[in-house]
Amino acid sequence: MGKVEPKAAPFAPKAPSHGLRSGQSVFHTKFGEGVIVTLEGSGEDARAQVNFGRHGMKWLALSVAKLTPVE
Repeated sequence: MGKVEPKAAPFAPKAPSHGLRSGQSVFHTKFGEGVIVTLEGSGEDARAQVNFGRHGMKWLALSVAKLTPVE
């Protein structure tokens, strides 16, 4: 008999708890307005790389940095 492969669960992307996405404009109290370039990690380890223009690129821990989405 052949080897039975377990069925893979259907892939359902989970919405991140922080609600942020790459390309989104955000506001930070110290650095001002910026654009999210990269998001990585999850939960307490989630972090974002944000381009703040005159302040440059910054990696911010989302559990610490209070980023407010800009409409």
